[in-house]
Amino acid sequence: MESKKTLAQSETEKPDKGNASVIVDAAGIKKYYTMGNSFAGKRNKTLKAVNGVSLRVHEGEIFGVVGESGCGKSTLGRALLRLFPLTEGRLLFEGKDLSSLGRRELKPYRPRMQMVFQNPYSSFDQRQRLGDALAEAGKVCGLSRENTDARIKELMEVIRLPDEMLERRPQELSGGQLQRLAFARALLPAPRFIVADEPVSALDVSVQAQILNLIIDLKKQMKLTMLFISHEMTVVEHICDTIGVMYLGEIVETAPAGELFSHPAHPYTQALLSSIPKTHPDEEKERIVLSGELPSAIDLPKGCAFAGRCRYATAVCREKKPEAVKISPGHHAACHLYQAG
Repeated sequence: MESKKTLAQSETEKPDKGNASVIVDAAGIKKYYTMGNSFAGKRNKTLKAVNGVSLRVHEGEIFGVVGESGCGKSTLGRALLRLFPLTEGRLLFEGKDLSSLGRRELKPYRPRMQMVFQNPYSSFDQRQRLGDALAEAGKVCGLSRENTDARIKELMEVIRLPDEMLERRPQELSGGQLQRLAFARALLPAPRFIVADEPVSALDVSVQAQILNLIIDLKKQMKLTMLFISHEMTVVEHICDTIGVMYLGEIVETAPAGELFSHPAHPYTQALLSSIPKTHPDEEKERIVLSGELPSAIDLPKGCAFAGRCRYATAVCREKKPEAVKISPGHHAACHLYQAG
């Protein structure tokens, strides 16, 4: 296979994003956790939840992160919001380095970086009226009560729910209605960046479509910038502009959504796409079944983390970790199939 340029070599050849500015610029983000109890005489081990992720999210873009459960997607989302200290790496938000800022230093940025969680029922206090929950969020973000009330009224129209819903408590609403209100709460301080952590996976299929359409509408109306986390390939194809495929704490492939689905490069991406059900009985589709054991994030292999399950793996895959290389404009994959030489 012909040689490909490394990611570093192709930085200046990124596809044109128009005049969109970079909202989030992450380079080499790592988040490790220490496991074990040294006081009990046990040796501490390190769990590498996020292991050197680099990505950029542009203004008005929905960047999808997809992968199996346990690959580190949610930890990555929280890392990009600086909800905990980073183990290593650089995180720029609107050009400001947030990598090493403390809790007080991060406070001014909190209203501009919001999150929508997976389970809408656990996102709200079951004893609190939903109107009070949104008003409290406005107060925390430094909005006056007058501005908060006006903003809530505006957002209720955007999410297409009647104002009387604000008088109810969470257990009186459906999951879809609550998730709409969760988006309204996140949008209350007019944030520049939202992380949506599997916001539709806990909902019925018919309700999922409503929430996904809401996200698309929000993007058009408010130029919404979002990191959308999911394990469902069809969902990210529907709403995301760019998709990053994550495996064991690393982004193994990044591409525009259409390019990724039409020309998947990494063997793991190919396997994920092969698992999508057929849309027609006569459709011919190869099902790629992954064999071998999933490595532990505590004891990662020396070379490529996917080598033990890859049908194309060679000796070099087990010895050397692949670098991300350019496949086409905006399309990069970390795989030895595309390495130079």
